[in-house]
Amino acid sequence: MPLSRHIFGAPARFYKTGVVFMAYPTGLQGHFIMIGGQQSARSLVHLAELFRLADSAGLLGDPELAHRRMRGMLALHGIT
Repeated sequence: MPLSRHIFGAPARFYKTGVVFMAYPTGLQGHFIMIGGQQSARSLVHLAELFRLADSAGLLGDPELAHRRMRGMLALHGIT
């Protein structure tokens, strides 16, 4: 429940960013790029919390891949 509340949090119209983001660390998608730059519709803090909630819910089927991709995304934004 916390994960879904976070994904659909205000402004709810940006829920797709969270859904597409989750496809990246889980390996369902090889990138986190959306049409029209919508990947920037949610903050990095929002996405990091989304990742944490997904991890807590046991939704990261390949935790090594997920953590590697999340670390890369954080590094891209200057967080190491």
